[in-house]
Amino acid sequence: MPPALARESVEKRQVSRKVRSEERREQVLERMTDVFAKRGYQAATVDHLIAGGKISMGGFYKEFDGKEDAFVAVYDRVMDEISERLAEALPVGADWGTRGAVGFRTVVEFAGEKPLAARVVLLEAQTGGADALGRYTRTLGEIAGFLRAGRKEGEAADALPASFEEATASGLAWLLQSRLAKERIEDPEELWPRMAKMALEPYLGAARADQILRSVA
Repeated sequence: MPPALARESVEKRQVSRKVRSEERREQVLERMTDVFAKRGYQAATVDHLIAGGKISMGGFYKEFDGKEDAFVAVYDRVMDEISERLAEALPVGADWGTRGAVGFRTVVEFAGEKPLAARVVLLEAQTGGADALGRYTRTLGEIAGFLRAGRKEGEAADALPASFEEATASGLAWLLQSRLAKERIEDPEELWPRMAKMALEPYLGAARADQILRSVA
């Protein structure tokens, strides 16, 4: 075989192995998502993760440092999927209010479709160790930061207290958590407009918020 073709063949095999390895990791993380969600982070053990993830002991420790590291990997995978869905759903050039409404719809629909994955990032992350808690706290901070940008949308927000965004982000998270604690979200089509209205109305007023909700429904 000519050297150039031989190099190409080796490169293709390397790429193929890498793709298969990434696919296997994705499958393991998906199965471990169910383990963490169903058992809870505190009750889940490495043995549970190995059995549920269908991975060997050696394979587990090749991929992860331990239970907390595995949980962080699961958390990041779920958040990456949510981010991808948001990127696909958001209209190009959308204004702040539309981005907020579409964002809440996307997140709630995801939680309704994949309640176990949503439990991991909204419930179990709070007891999943320092790294997981840090990620959860940072996510709430990002939501609060998005809401704070709404203060530029009109005068309605002038009277809001300085901590309003942090309190609202926590309250919105609690709404989802309370549904997920019951294992599933029964009313996603009613829940996301309620959450979006809670987030948008203090900045835009009731009429404008309702208009945006109708436009993205």
